[in-house]
This record gives sequence, C-alpha cells and structure tokens, in this order.
Amino acid sequence: MTTRIYLLLTGACVLATACSDDGRAESNSNTDGGSGSVSASATDADTEPVPTTNPTTATDPSGGTPGTASQTSEATEATTVDPSAGTVMTSADTTTGDDPIVEVVIDPLDAIVTVIDGQIPAPLQYTAKGITQNNVEIPLDGTWTYDRLDLASLGGQSGSFTATGFAGGKGTVSFDPAGDLLPVQTSATVKLQYTSEPDPVDPGIKDGFGMAVEPDPAMVLLYPYDKTVFPRGLTGPTVQWNGGAADDLYYIHVYSDFFEFKGYTKVPPPSRYNFPKLPADVWLKLTASTEGPVTFDIQRFDGNKAYLAKTQTWTIAPANLTGAVYYWEVNNGNVVRLKIGDPAPQQFINKPPGVACVACHSVSKDGSRIAAAFHGGYSPWNVIEAATGNVLYFPNIASGFQAISPNGSHVLWGQSDETGSLKLTTFDNAAVLTTLTTPGGKPVHPAWAGDPSRVAFARKTDGNWLDFNNSELWTANVDLMTNSFSNVKQIVDKAPPLGTTTFPTFAPDSEWIAFSRLNQARTRGAVTEVWVTNFDGSAQMRLDKANGLGIIEPGQDQTTYEPTFLPVSVGGYFWLIIGSERKYGNTLTDTNPGSRRKQLWVSAIDANIQPGQDPSHPPFWLPGQELNNSNMRGEWALAPCKQIGEGCNAGFDCCGGFCYPPAEGEEPTCNDMPDSCSHMGDACEVDAACCEGEGSCIGGFCSIMPG
Repeated sequence: MTTRIYLLLTGACVLATACSDDGRAESNSNTDGGSGSVSASATDADTEPVPTTNPTTATDPSGGTPGTASQTSEATEATTVDPSAGTVMTSADTTTGDDPIVEVVIDPLDAIVTVIDGQIPAPLQYTAKGITQNNVEIPLDGTWTYDRLDLASLGGQSGSFTATGFAGGKGTVSFDPAGDLLPVQTSATVKLQYTSEPDPVDPGIKDGFGMAVEPDPAMVLLYPYDKTVFPRGLTGPTVQWNGGAADDLYYIHVYSDFFEFKGYTKVPPPSRYNFPKLPADVWLKLTASTEGPVTFDIQRFDGNKAYLAKTQTWTIAPANLTGAVYYWEVNNGNVVRLKIGDPAPQQFINKPPGVACVACHSVSKDGSRIAAAFHGGYSPWNVIEAATGNVLYFPNIASGFQAISPNGSHVLWGQSDETGSLKLTTFDNAAVLTTLTTPGGKPVHPAWAGDPSRVAFARKTDGNWLDFNNSELWTANVDLMTNSFSNVKQIVDKAPPLGTTTFPTFAPDSEWIAFSRLNQARTRGAVTEVWVTNFDGSAQMRLDKANGLGIIEPGQDQTTYEPTFLPVSVGGYFWLIIGSERKYGNTLTDTNPGSRRKQLWVSAIDANIQPGQDPSHPPFWLPGQELNNSNMRGEWALAPCKQIGEGCNAGFDCCGGFCYPPAEGEEPTCNDMPDSCSHMGDACEVDAACCEGEGSCIGGFCSIMPG
C-alpha cells in the first residue's frame, strides 16, 4: 500500500493534507521495505496519520505450518537522483531554480524488521527525497524520529534504524525536512521470533504437524484456562496437560501480531511445560510484545502420526501488576509478603516475644501499615509497619478480624470480643472513638474502601465470632473528622443453602464490592462462590468465570472464597485475588474437602462493570507462593510509596502521586506535581486531569478501560 502526501508550494505558503491507509505487510524476512512513497497534498494540514488499532484475534504468522524461521535480505525501493541536482537539499531549500519541490518521499514504507532468536539484524537505512514539479528526484536532509524507543533506535540525522530486540510492536517513523516542507510519516514494525528445539527433530515430523487432520483422542489441557487474562511482569504459566506418553513429541506454537514462538520437545507425564528462559525469557518477550490476544497451540506426535492442535486464546493486559500480597501460610501460622514478580514470599514480621502466630490481617491500601491478630483464640489486634515489619502498637485487646483505613490512620476492630460492636480507634491508641452496631446481629469481617468514607461488613445472626452460618452483607459511611457512622444498611441478603454472605472487598473505584457466599464462615471444605455487588446492592452478579463455572469440573467451581482487590486499576482491569481449594493442573490434584490445598489465584475483572453481566475472566495461579503450604486470606496492597526523585513505574508508586522522566531520554522518577497532565497511573481527582488518551480517573489514578 502506498501512502502519499502532496506538497503544493506557492511562494512561501504551504497547504498540506495527510491521507493514510494503514496496510500491514506480512513477511518472514528481516526487513520488508515495501515500495512507494510518503507524500503530502494540498489540504487539511492538521490531519493526523491513521492510528494503529488492536485486532480482536491474533493471526498465525506462519500460516499454521511449522518450520524454522529464516532471515532474508532487506528489500527496499531504489532512490533515483537527478544527476543535475548536484547536492543534497537542506531543510531551507524548497526549489531548484524555477522547479519547486511538490512532494517529499521517504523510503522504505511500512517496513517490517524481524529479530530471530535474539539476533539483531543489520540496520535498516531510511532515506528521503524531494520530487519537483518536473518530476526530478532530489535527496533531502532533515531529522528522523521513531516513537517506540523500546522497539528500535533511529539515528536523528543518519536515518539508521536498529531494532533493540527488547519487544515487538508497531511505531511511527517521522521525517522532518523543516523549512517550508511538512513532516511525513510511515509505520515501522518489529517482530520477534524464537525457536526452541533441545533435540533435533526430523524435518518430516515437523511437516507432519502442519498436515494433521485427526483430533487428539487423549490429550487434555488442564492449565491455564482458555480466555485467561494475564498481566505483564509475572513468571509465565506452567502449561499442564494429561494424556500423553513418555516418548511423545510436542509442537508448541504461541503467536500474536508481533511475536512468534515455536517449541519442539518431549514432556513426559505428568506433562508440565515452562516457557524457556534461555537464550531469552520467552514469556517476558511475549508479554512485552503483545497487547491483546495471543494464541496458544499444542500438538502431539505419538511416534506414528501427528494430531490436530489443542488451542487456547489468552489476553495480555498492557500493564504490570504492582504492590504485594500479604497472606496467611496456614501450616506455619505466619503472615508472609509476596511482592508481585518475586519468586518466593518473605518472612518479614518481627514478632514480639511470646507471639507464635500471626493470622487475621488487613493492609492499608497505600501499603504503609498492617492491622493483624496475634496468638489465635481471642486474637488481640496490633499494627505493624509494612516497610520494616516492626510492631508499632500492641494493646493486647481481643479483636479477631479488623479493617485498617486506606492510609493506615484508623482501625476498625473488636469482632472476637462478642460485644456486638466494632470499635473505631486510631492505629496507635485503643481509646474508642465510636462504635459500629447493627440491630438483630453482630458486625463481622469489616473492610475499608479506597474512599475512606465507606466500609463494608457482614452481620452474623448465629454462632460465634469465628464459626457461623447465617449472615448478610452491610455497608456504612464513616466520617473520620467527626468520628461517626451513618447510613448503616443491609445491601445483600443471605441465599440458602449458601447462607453465609461475608468477606467483602472494595474495587478500586469504591463503587463495587466482591464478596463470598458460603455454607459456613470457616472456609476449610466449604461450599463457596465469589460474587460482586454495587454499593447499594441493586446489582448482584456471580463471578462465574472466576469461580470456574463451565471451565473446571463440577464441585471444583464452588471452592472459591475470600476475595481481595488490588487497590488500583491497571491495564484496563480490576485485579482480584481469590483463595481456592480447586485443583491446580496436575500439580495439586487432591479433591478431599478435608485435605485439599488452599492456594491463591488472580482473576482479571473488567473495569467497566455492567449490571447483569459477569465481568470476570478465568483466573491464573499466583506465581511465587509455596505449593507445600495452605495459603489464604490474600490481602493486596500497594508497596510502601517512594519519595520524590526515586525511580518509579507509575504515579501510584510515589508518595507524591506522579511519575515521569525529569528530562527526555531519562528514567522516570517520583514527583509531587503533575507533568503537563496526569499520565497513566498518575494521581487525579477528575477525568479531565488525565492526559488525552491516557484513561479516566478511577480510584484516584488515571486508568484505561478494557477494549
């Protein structure tokens, strides 16, 4: 496809228009320059190039036939230079005598550069020329830029384009001849291809995968689940399946628009496959190169024939998860901290003498403080500094479950004393400021919203503080200036046989609440599901995909409990930690309610929740937790905030709320003032504070919506 922009010059006046047809070339070569030109024409000078859009499905770059990736030489359009021109035109020149330049052409157009197995190909050379009224071609001098520095570098004066190999994607090359000539643009795409073949595979067997016609009668994919949404920044999933033999050969093909992986390997039962990390971390490259759908195919060769692929489609969200998950290792009786992306949890709490157990806990949204219970039994409350693990305050008063305010200033506690009220105090003083009570029952399992004026809790009407079977979900407003509660009301009733409605958690927007419906308050062996409701209870939906309904075997889809939201929206989603006693592929397979293992899973929740529609997606197992422990009560919080000048990934990392580079080309740092506007992840109060195209204000930070 040729993109042309015509420049008509009359004296010193230049009028231009840009018309772009966003064609996409497919190539297995290192570079595909195409042929044609980019030019400017005589109207609509402010017209922007057509933006790149994300497709809804990934296209198989190999056409479905496996093979070995190869490199070919670049193919670009030759540049013809009028021998009478003599010299390269400078940006100030627009005419050659009485023959004005009417068109600017850059070459190549819509180039595709392919990086194979991490080997950076030779630089691609861009050139520019002016076409005069008499169709004379004249080399032009000017400035080159590329808007995706993560994909490639482009010499400002030389026009030399070199892929980085960090990621695949599509960006815009711009050439500015300055003077009276307007800038012109074209696209430049970088694709990554990787192949893993630990032992040589006969080419005939490889070809056989592409000619398979029979469905696989034995192989069953167990994990991940189809339609799972994965974030960036985590270890890749361990793909798990049953039904193969020890000597079966598998072809694993993973592809998106700008990435392709081919793996040939034997995976004896129980079959588990991790994406290779050498010579490059394939999962890291895949997620860095993909925003949206990615296709996963796996085919089996049993020694006689190859079978058709088992296929799944996953989605890669364009953001890293953040913060840390604080959860209870039941076997050890400790609350541990798993920083997102770490390979293992940290034992970080400095327990006082005589304290053997840390259990029920709540973490402030900003990650500064933890309210937890010591000992068990009467479970006295305390407050811990998250950054150091030091106990800040320990009044040794019965509490059980408690909630801590978003900035850690106040604690709502007192479930285990059976007085029928929750007490509001500051984090460092047990003097009661006010109490929260409910007629006809006792408040339990409190949770604080990111909006400090909102709390949710359950009202139990039977049993004791730890064991009960009947409860409803309630909400209230709290005023920390006047130390008072108001609008205390029930929003969700119990629904026998799951009569225990409890364990609320607020979404980042403080408008939606996820909660559990169970047949009992203790989660061990419970029949349990996760639901979501809005703040007034008028819209209630079961999170079928998060629970696994229709995805995993019956019974396993009622083993999900104790949800907790990440306090911020990232990548277009709310992210929900859930505890579950479900199977984990062929790694954890015990289904006995008395002994099956508790583990933490993460489900992406569409940030634009619509009443009556399940906004959840199938969950993934949270990497980094220990498989030999029962892990539960995953409280998700931001990491302790960073000070001005410290490095950051987003504004929610920073105490000041803003993260951007201090100068062009430098790494972003924390600030207490916005850039010209709030970038994605920066603090905001209204939608208008967010930079154009960088989302809406959700829960105090600029975030995008899915789709």
